[in-house]
Amino acid sequence: MLKATLEELAVHGFDKMSIDGVAARTGVGKPSIYRRWPNKPALATAAITLLVAREGPASTGDLVTDLSRQLLSAHRNLERSGSVPMVGLMLAEIRRHPEFIATYRKRLLEPRRATLRSLFEAARREGRIRGDADIETAVLVVMGSMFIKELAGEPFDDAAATSAVQLVVEALTPRPA
Repeated sequence: MLKATLEELAVHGFDKMSIDGVAARTGVGKPSIYRRWPNKPALATAAITLLVAREGPASTGDLVTDLSRQLLSAHRNLERSGSVPMVGLMLAEIRRHPEFIATYRKRLLEPRRATLRSLFEAARREGRIRGDADIETAVLVVMGSMFIKELAGEPFDDAAATSAVQLVVEALTPRPA
């Protein structure tokens, strides 16, 4: 049912997603859905939780490799769930359904940002990036590269991830005195 919900969200967005549509995709009756989830927001929230990726093993110690791996893992997770189109629809839902967007941020976006942030912070502690590095902006730029490539209709592959990450890491690397 949750996969069908993700499909409905990807096609219709939260506003037009329906329990009827989820029921039709799964071949179950609406009462079966309502026994598990009391309403549409609860069902959509449960489906979004499926999108939280297992981002891979602990740090390898190479910041470019680790950040690229995390970014590619997040992208593959979105592709695997059919949720890449949903990202664009989320932008349209911000004002109409703030509670849904808040859940998306809490359950999907923030964990990914936290993972990237921790990699940057470890690199800063180890002196691999400048002490004054703006880590929040670096995280946004790295993650943003994935979404912009999708919006531009360009592939987000290993080369794209590594290129974006290298650009940010090089900008944050300490310069010789």
